[in-house]
Amino acid sequence: MIAYLPKATVQAAIGSVPMAMGLSCGKIVLSVAVLAILITAPLGALGMDASYKKLLARETN
Repeated sequence: MIAYLPKATVQAAIGSVPMAMGLSCGKIVLSVAVLAILITAPLGALGMDASYKKLLARETN
């Protein structure tokens, strides 16, 4: 799940497309996209920072 949070940030970045196309819902879509970025980016950073040592540790014999 942690690995998908940065992807959500990238996908939310295309939220300006409907507004650029002139659709009436463009402002709402852009607002939700910005909100998604503000939520997922810090959560992803915190999650990766908290878990990288355990998840990337190599076992040595």
